[in-house]
Amino acid sequence: MYPGTVYRKHEPIFFQSLGNPFIFRCIDGVLIDGNDKGLSRSVYRSCSRRDQLGPFQMSDESWLTATLQNPLAVGQYVNNCSHEKAANVCYQEFDVPGHFPVELKQYLPNIVYSHDMESHLRCVVLVTLRDIKQGEELFSNYYTVVS
Repeated sequence: MYPGTVYRKHEPIFFQSLGNPFIFRCIDGVLIDGNDKGLSRSVYRSCSRRDQLGPFQMSDESWLTATLQNPLAVGQYVNNCSHEKAANVCYQEFDVPGHFPVELKQYLPNIVYSHDMESHLRCVVLVTLRDIKQGEELFSNYYTVVS
């Protein structure tokens, strides 16, 4: 999955975007800021803790740590394919349905920036194009998104 704060087209992301190579643009203009440092990190943690529902976390913060705890949250580290290195994964966008179990949201490494919006959480997952061996580097074509 591509982790991060999910911004709708009209939401402010200027300061977070400065020098930030980890912003993923979805087909419809939704942005996912997958930077685990600086202002991006602070915004994600703030939104994540804002949305906590009693004992239930509404997102996974472990991708912000130095130790990989959620192996699903590595999408921001996929490299662009080249003539020498063919793509072995592609991106698939989807909106988490409103009826998604609240106790499972703690495993999703995404959080919406605006709390007042009644829209679904956007996630982007990596889909393998072939068998991937353990330890193999992931490559994608940055300009190909399956919708």
